[in-house]
Amino acid sequence: MSDQAEKTVSKKKKAKKDRGPARSERRFAAQSANNPWLVRLLGVIGASTLGAGLYAYFYGESFKKPTEAVLPLYMVAFAAVVLGITIWLGTTSEAPLRVGSAGLAMERGDVRRMPWWSISRISWEAGNLALVVAGKDESGSDWTFKVPLKAHGEAIGWILKEALDRIPKFVDIGDNVIDELPGAGTHAGTKIELEPLQVVGKRDAISGKTISYEPDARVCVRCERVYAKSSVPKKCKCGASLLALRGENEEASERDEGETGEGEASA
Repeated sequence: MSDQAEKTVSKKKKAKKDRGPARSERRFAAQSANNPWLVRLLGVIGASTLGAGLYAYFYGESFKKPTEAVLPLYMVAFAAVVLGITIWLGTTSEAPLRVGSAGLAMERGDVRRMPWWSISRISWEAGNLALVVAGKDESGSDWTFKVPLKAHGEAIGWILKEALDRIPKFVDIGDNVIDELPGAGTHAGTKIELEPLQVVGKRDAISGKTISYEPDARVCVRCERVYAKSSVPKKCKCGASLLALRGENEEASERDEGETGEGEASA
């Protein structure tokens, strides 16, 4: 490999590293709470009746008599009613959900998101068979929503997996209940790649000061809480150790001091 090619590869690797860790999420469409076999059976009955009625109306020789010509019309009307019921039973009013690096999000026209660091509690409501998530959205507004098991079983599995990995101290659900809930399926949902976290404009979690320069920010790898490099604590509120981020700050300071000392000596 030529020197030029090696430099190009090196630049690409460095650019990829500077963009930060890969971020992604999974999108889960809501499923109907009704028995899927009932929906399929009604769909077959409706489609078959509709096909037979249309054939009888346009091509059926035995239905040409005036007294029998109305039967195909009744068949078509019956099929339309059955198909309407099928569509009603097979759909749900629950919104699609997203689960991943950026937290939890709900799609109702716009995407409303709750970052991991802003979640205050995840609990289980046995009476309604639903996961209850409480916290604040990206704008800082209080937000509590429920994730029903029947409509979002796959999403619940991934919410619990990600939450136990990222913010375990805020998961208020017993192990016996978690064991009975759906797991995180490998192929569940639709995977979506996300852009690197934009830290400029966000506030330091300690002082509330706005980050105006990207190198001044440090981000918790678990909950994506943002800190100014000068105020990184030893441990994040999610429980993750931030000693590595503090080490980066100390190393940078030592390099700056060394470069300053060398400049003064040469002068």
